[in-house]
Amino acid sequence: MATIIITVVSILALVAIICVSRYRYYDLNSWSGILAKWADDNNISRKRMPRYDETTLLNISELDLSSLGLQSLPEEIGNLIKLKKLNLSDNNLKSLPKEIVALKLKYLDLRGNNALEFNVKQKAWIREIKEFYADDLINLKK
Repeated sequence: MATIIITVVSILALVAIICVSRYRYYDLNSWSGILAKWADDNNISRKRMPRYDETTLLNISELDLSSLGLQSLPEEIGNLIKLKKLNLSDNNLKSLPKEIVALKLKYLDLRGNNALEFNVKQKAWIREIKEFYADDLINLKK
């Protein structure tokens, strides 16, 4: 009997994990619209960040947002699951959204963002990035 209960609980947990991991796709129109509005509000050209349709945005692998004077990134940036290269250099970022750790980046450039702070999860995430560039001072939030 205990084995059956453990099996049922395991299956339910697996189903819950699958549903949660696919959540980003369920609300594709909403979060892609938020990213598109953010890009428009920050004068980011369509050449730098495509906004033609959700599928195009979902499939981008490189994003150059350097030298735009950005002060923040929307949390929805963490939904760009195919993103491998992100250049955020020479902006005014003070922190990154916690959702950014969902990205499997191979390249990240954060140089030229004064007083940029990372939380502990972000610091661990950064260690996994093959090519990471930042200024000397990196602050850890407790």
